Amino acid sequence: MQKRYDASKAVYDTTWSEINVSCEACHGPGSKHVAWANGHSPLLQKGGQGGFESAREIPLNPPFSKGEVSSKGLLLSFNERGGVNWTMDGASGIARRSLARATNIEIDACARCHSRRGVLTEDYVHGKPLLESHLPALLTPGLYYADGQIQDEVYEYGSFVQSAMHAAGVTCSDCHEPHTLKLRAEGSNVCSQCHAPGKFASAEHHHHKTNSTGAGCLGCHMPERVYMVVDPRRNHSFRIPRPDLSAKLGTPNACNGCHADKNLNWTVAAFAKWYKPMESAQQRYAEALHAGRSGAPGAETKLLAVVQDSSLPAIARATALAELRRYLSPKSLPIVQDNLKDSDPLARFGALRAIEGIDPKVHAANSAALLRDPFRAVRTTAASLLAAAPAQTLTSEQRTALDKAIQEYVATQQSNADRPEGQLNLGLLYTRRGDVKKAEEHYRKAIQLQPSFAQAYVNLADLYRAQERDKDGEKILREALTAVPEDASVAHALGLLLVREKKLNEALPWLKRAAALEPKSARFAYVYAVALHSSGDAGAAVAVLEKALAAHPNDRDILAALASFHEARGDAAVAKKYAARLRALSETDQRP
Repeated sequence: MQKRYDASKAVYDTTWSEINVSCEACHGPGSKHVAWANGHSPLLQKGGQGGFESAREIPLNPPFSKGEVSSKGLLLSFNERGGVNWTMDGASGIARRSLARATNIEIDACARCHSRRGVLTEDYVHGKPLLESHLPALLTPGLYYADGQIQDEVYEYGSFVQSAMHAAGVTCSDCHEPHTLKLRAEGSNVCSQCHAPGKFASAEHHHHKTNSTGAGCLGCHMPERVYMVVDPRRNHSFRIPRPDLSAKLGTPNACNGCHADKNLNWTVAAFAKWYKPMESAQQRYAEALHAGRSGAPGAETKLLAVVQDSSLPAIARATALAELRRYLSPKSLPIVQDNLKDSDPLARFGALRAIEGIDPKVHAANSAALLRDPFRAVRTTAASLLAAAPAQTLTSEQRTALDKAIQEYVATQQSNADRPEGQLNLGLLYTRRGDVKKAEEHYRKAIQLQPSFAQAYVNLADLYRAQERDKDGEKILREALTAVPEDASVAHALGLLLVREKKLNEALPWLKRAAALEPKSARFAYVYAVALHSSGDAGAAVAVLEKALAAHPNDRDILAALASFHEARGDAAVAKKYAARLRALSETDQRP
């Protein structure tokens, strides 16, 4: 299917050949097979981690010769399982792969549809790596729980690449027959291909009645979550249930998924009685990601431990890197920059996400190399970050690479030009490049596409602010209030604008409204409290901050403001209490 959206006319001319998934969806254009059959070129099998680093000829009869091998448009065949045997290990009861999986071609092909991802280009080449055409979501809040369990509708890829199965060399077609859409065996029998039933399908292992739901593998290790009311999806991370982590982090567990009438204490006690403490690779990043999300003491150190553990899944390490953006310090920045050279492209992407908010002059010497990265997702992300880099921070060769990568980034966003997010990203790019006219054009296109897209209004107003055009900014924000009256970010932006215009009394209701509309935002509450304090209402300011602190106990700005405000009121003892909490929090990280 080709979307074929014409941004200049805002119309679609979409084309497709088949309404269902067909052979070509996975194997590539059938015309290449016809060409092979007609004797024009040999059928090749592609291999190599990058998708096109090597080619191995499938035995063919004359008249084909090696000299006729072409590097373009070859029919894709999947052979990750070819010549592979799984041999049962008697001690563990788990089968081992005879040959390590050498490529990700099959998994990446499946992930194009079976993942939560962004599309970078419609010009997909079959056999190329996933990150050349798509950008899979990391284990971000709202999509995944802190331990990596599925939350929103994320499909299968992001879960599977966390799993011990993926690490052991399992591919999608080891369990699924792609041409019939059926499992290779029914129910738990598909697991018994590699997990000895005598060891795992036993009461000593599962502690449930034979043939009950709890006696099956899937209920415990692949719990379902229902989407769109009617669509149950199984978690493909094949994790060991951890009710103790549920008690610590609020994550789900398969036990209480079935035993909904029991509390966590009952579940934790039963689990501890049956099993010795077990920690899989998945659980080694759960607490770190939770600490990073919540701003808990020691978050930076815990995230760095995940980043530096090469045995952990790349998607978890990339997520930890991205979370470090909030905690970058002289301690963590060098480690993040080292990961710009990581062998896994997703980790390199995560490292780029970590340095998004800092001056390009600080990281240009390291990040500029990624402008030539083999993977489109990485090099275009590097381009968007370096778009604001002063010319003198890059060599002539790097500036040439940047111009080329920016063109590619623009193309990725133009392929999504029918979405306001694509137009917003282009607006951000041109803002960084100092091209005000183009930035304004794309922000306005985003608003035209979706008048309820609040972020475009806010960014356009901020563009005007940078040009000392707050009057125009106020106009666009008031237009936004008509389109999205319940959006907290618009109310907050208008409040800040009025503060800049020294209209504090007019600003306060808008800052209050933003904090009320988005109670999860510590920043909105903090800014409202500071404005209240500036207006002379110290008591109300403290009340707002103390309420916000209950929801955000580790927020440094709130703690600092409470210490300062109480000191100003002469409440030295209370001020010292908050200062001590802030000091204890600060001692666990290295941020200035």
